[in-house]
Amino acid sequence: MIEVATDQLWSAGATAVEERGSSGVSMAVATVQSEPVARSIATTLDALVRSSGSELGPVEVVKCEVEMLEIWREHARWRRLTPHLAVGPSWVDPPPCARSVAIEPAGSFGLGDHPTTALVAGEVVRLVRPGFRVVDLGTGSGTLAIIAVLRGAQRVVAIDISPAAVEAAEANVLRAGVGRSVDVVLDGSGVAAREAFDGGADVVLANILAPEIGALASNIDAAAAPQARIVLSGFPEQRISVVLAAFPSWREERRCLSGAWVAVTLRRR
Repeated sequence: MIEVATDQLWSAGATAVEERGSSGVSMAVATVQSEPVARSIATTLDALVRSSGSELGPVEVVKCEVEMLEIWREHARWRRLTPHLAVGPSWVDPPPCARSVAIEPAGSFGLGDHPTTALVAGEVVRLVRPGFRVVDLGTGSGTLAIIAVLRGAQRVVAIDISPAAVEAAEANVLRAGVGRSVDVVLDGSGVAAREAFDGGADVVLANILAPEIGALASNIDAAAAPQARIVLSGFPEQRISVVLAAFPSWREERRCLSGAWVAVTLRRR
């Protein structure tokens, strides 16, 4: 449950989320930029409780100075997603690595170091070949789109519902030197995914919440070429049956785990 709550906090507008736990009790602490965003988060968590039937602890709204919102940057570190690929903050020198992707998250979803990003990145490395066309749905900071180009993708359409994420992804794509190969699009309907390559994407990535995957399933299906692979993540393994039920024409090819998180790769039946 804490994993779902954490993702909901990010989606509701948190600028930083910390998971704390002791004596078997988990707690997610979110940092936000304004009281309206804090109220939005409280509403989001209340809806989560009603939909899941679970009990969460109290939501506390605490004001802090704007300068404090940047403290987390002092502790940001690089992370190896694969043996030869690392992702990390643009303001910290990267480790010795064959490939490094520097990210400035700004108002997007983190640094690209979330476990689900690492899981999907591994599948991008495994699946993407030179000349491939890729759709990255829920691109966030643009990390997966950049990695796809580094693997040889001819074109990537990176899509996000958040204007702040689109702005951050555009900046990171340019910083990585792959701007000519990536189109960053603002869209929350799924139409941009379906229309990206007229249903001819070789790989479709969707690293978003399980309910959003379900809502966008028909457009994700329509975006994929007959021989394509779909990589789904952004949710804990306990939600996988619900996610798979939204894709009756597809079968599971591969499942990767990182703690409670999962990424599943599908191919057509």
